Amino acid sequence: MHSEPENRNQEEEGKTPEDTLPGEVELRKTVKALIRKLPSGSSLKDDANAGLTGAMNRIPDGMACGLLAGVSPIMGLFAAVWGSIVGGVFNSSKLMIISTTSASAFLLYQLSQTYPEEVRPDALILLVLLSGAIMILMGLLKLGNLVRFVSYSVMIGFLAGISILAILSQLPTVFGFPVEGSNKILQTVDLFKNIHLTNWHSLVPGVVTILLMLLLPRTPLGNKSAIVAIALPSLFIFFMGWTDVEVVRNVGEIPSGLPPLRLPDFSLLEPTLFSGALSLALIIIIQAAGVSQSVPNPGGSRSNTSKDFISQGIANLSSGITGGISVGGSLGATSINIVSGARSRWAGIISGLLVLALVLLLPNLVGQVAMPVLAAVMIFAMASSLKFKENKQIWNAGWASRIGLFSTFLVTLFLPIQNAVLTGVLISFILYFFTSSRLVKLHRRQLLQDGRFEEIDVPAEIENKEVHIFAVEGDLHFAGARILENQWPKITPETKHPVIILELRGRNNIGATLTEVLESFYERIKKADGRFYITELSNDSYDSFRTQADTAVLRGIKMRKKESVVGESTLQAVSDAQEWLSNGMPDD
Repeated sequence: MHSEPENRNQEEEGKTPEDTLPGEVELRKTVKALIRKLPSGSSLKDDANAGLTGAMNRIPDGMACGLLAGVSPIMGLFAAVWGSIVGGVFNSSKLMIISTTSASAFLLYQLSQTYPEEVRPDALILLVLLSGAIMILMGLLKLGNLVRFVSYSVMIGFLAGISILAILSQLPTVFGFPVEGSNKILQTVDLFKNIHLTNWHSLVPGVVTILLMLLLPRTPLGNKSAIVAIALPSLFIFFMGWTDVEVVRNVGEIPSGLPPLRLPDFSLLEPTLFSGALSLALIIIIQAAGVSQSVPNPGGSRSNTSKDFISQGIANLSSGITGGISVGGSLGATSINIVSGARSRWAGIISGLLVLALVLLLPNLVGQVAMPVLAAVMIFAMASSLKFKENKQIWNAGWASRIGLFSTFLVTLFLPIQNAVLTGVLISFILYFFTSSRLVKLHRRQLLQDGRFEEIDVPAEIENKEVHIFAVEGDLHFAGARILENQWPKITPETKHPVIILELRGRNNIGATLTEVLESFYERIKKADGRFYITELSNDSYDSFRTQADTAVLRGIKMRKKESVVGESTLQAVSDAQEWLSNGMPDD
């Protein structure tokens, strides 16, 4: 991520930093405001209150995500249990909640639908287990910083596509009749063609649930309104005796205790399943990285993104081995945890234990929850996640961000989800390299009498017997190095005895392409009987260039490492070059 001062300035100006996730800026502001109000020390009472509030929201969210993933809503609840407890124990981000997320749930559903119905449960479990193993491996390899290369615009486009597909996937449950079609778009078209088949006993409670989700948060119920919005319509259906409306117990067995450990059918392992698990892991950790970076730990200790990868991996292994769905760092659950006054990791653990107690002690009550009501909750949640303000910000950010947004959105709508995820990551890298390459710019500096440097225009041609000091702005990876190559001033056949000093301070490495560009420029300088200095080199840059460059080039180029005083090695090169010119340019 950008450094904290840069992010702070952007937030004060009302702008969204490029590498944040949807809702991350709002979460960060909420955290900062509430952390200031909290007294020092840990309070079990505050954590218990936050845990209760979190549990009441985790119940409808977990059940809705279970439905979205294509399994029994009960398994969504168990997944929320494992996520909250395991995350509470292992997270480095103490206030981040690991729970079910709509994006990972829908992705899991899409991935498992490619398998025959009889093996689908095993495929789903394998996907969850493999994604968990991938997260643990990435954490052990300390790859936490890599997620920041995924563009904000690409992430918004992917999540917008997921939201639209998730809404469309829940419409048949709300309208109460099955549909046909090879994808969600065609299925929705089929639904409206056969709208006369609507089951009003399903539709009316679904619409009422959405209205309650809109209105109840404005009442004293506040964060507890979601569970009321589920309970009231479900109770109404029960007392009306509408047996033609599906309830939770109709779509999956409700265990009388903890679900048994379940090993999947490992014969289903194949390349497509691995690619699907990788896509699932990427989506989970990218979302969670944004959440964890927005939630400072009480006491000021730093969170560790790679360690959070491992905790999410363990949570997914725990969920998958009991038949549960995927879990990850949840922006919504974490926000509720913060707003409810959580003080430590115990808030997440308590919320998980409370959800577990509900499932174990009152399974019949959970089994009476109406499926159209859960579908309506998911539709409301997905519609709420479509942040039009953030889309406008991306539009105003320029054409590169627009391409990232719309291309990922369209790919998500019409291609298999795992392909959409990998395409989105690829688009992010392309946009990063392309935009950073465009920022590469060569500057010329002139040494003043007081030892300072003044920036002047880069000449079209290198001048005879003159000292030219250049510095480079931007990233000099392979594409940037080629941009730099096109910005060198010309060295004509008439050019004689030029001196070129190139400052490379701030470069931690010199890659193969930049090495080739520097060698090529040196050959042209050598042909003009000139000198080439490279100054302000870090130890890593110095060593990498010496490892890659041709021996004859290394003998010809004058390289100087940076010193504690900025520009000192450049001043030494200028002095050496002026002495060389004044002595009549003797051969080296």
